[in-house]
Amino acid sequence: MTIAEIKKQITDAFMANETIKERYDLQPGKSFEEQFSTVSLENIFFFCVATAISLVYKVFDQFKIDILSILKNNKAHTPNWYATRAKEFQFGHELISESDQYDNSALTTEQIEAARVVKFAAAIEASDQSILYLKVATDNGGIKQPIKSAELVALTAYMGRVKDAGVRISIINSPADDLRLEMDIYYNPLILDSEGKRLDGSGDTPVQDAIRNYISNLAFNGFYYNQSLVDKLQVVDGVEIAELIQASSRYGTLVNFRPINARSIPYAGYYQIADKDLILNFIPNE
Repeated sequence: MTIAEIKKQITDAFMANETIKERYDLQPGKSFEEQFSTVSLENIFFFCVATAISLVYKVFDQFKIDILSILKNNKAHTPNWYATRAKEFQFGHELISESDQYDNSALTTEQIEAARVVKFAAAIEASDQSILYLKVATDNGGIKQPIKSAELVALTAYMGRVKDAGVRISIINSPADDLRLEMDIYYNPLILDSEGKRLDGSGDTPVQDAIRNYISNLAFNGFYYNQSLVDKLQVVDGVEIAELIQASSRYGTLVNFRPINARSIPYAGYYQIADKDLILNFIPNE
């Protein structure tokens, strides 16, 4: 509910009160705004009250979202539960004896966060449910990358302690999948030049930036969509038509790129794209 809607409910009740009508000598049929100035004490007071009520609504809405998220991620025996536990792993810290929990009573929030090296995690069951694949990555200055080898050894031991009996876990800690794109960019020659640079000098790589921004903001182990990428480029100032010629990817030790038909999920859980693999053909749309 918006502030305006809350304020209207308050002013409607105010205007309908018989005592208020008499004391203010209100004229029947006229609204609150027609009889009270925007700078009147009453208007300012009701606006402040409505704003406070709206804030309470937002706080409780966010509280509900947070609680549902906690319940979803901590429900035992689900893939989300394993991903959550992986992100709770603290490198260099021992678990409480006969427990799957850490004793963080002597640690600051900053120390706990620094020890939690797994910043991204996703768990996926094999089709035959014989194994659970756990994809993990850390964050280095806003760039996703694998955790270190010593951290992986410790994480493997930790997951062996916290997992349910009988569950087989395979941890995937791989460098980003390589993405290759070739696109025809039909541009407005009044805004961009033949290299995609803005003529007003405010940016040399607006198209490349939009592509990298789309890739970096994909949910960890989420879908990449060819159409979504095109949609992102269509709103870049100066781009009039963005036509995807080819999208392909590879991961691990694969040498050859494989075509992406409509959508794909990266093996490592995330993508990267090198300059040489971003082929943009800028064509003036005249």
